[in-house]
Amino acid sequence: MKACTLACALSFVVFGSYSASAQQVPRFDIAAGCKAALALTPEDRDPIQACIRDEADAERQLQTIWSGAAASHRETCAAKAQLAGPPSYVDLLVCLQMYEGEASVAPPSRRRQP
Repeated sequence: MKACTLACALSFVVFGSYSASAQQVPRFDIAAGCKAALALTPEDRDPIQACIRDEADAERQLQTIWSGAAASHRETCAAKAQLAGPPSYVDLLVCLQMYEGEASVAPPSRRRQP
């Protein structure tokens, strides 16, 4: 019972707080989300800055496609992008692209660390 109550409250906070601003891309603190980024390759000398760049690129792409996406997809993807750790524009963009069937649009080259 307690687990259900907690899950229901979390769902309300995530979905309820988001729906009021569904017409705009949600605002995420990308610096906070990238502070734990790890190098993905030996050549990756500054993984935090690379993560911030990737998140900013994804946010710019979202600005161009957001209003054209179905409201239900925007709400679902925005909630999913905030469930597993710090929110991520990369996760949000990939989710929307999958819903909208834009497989030909390449997502940013870097994926968020778990």
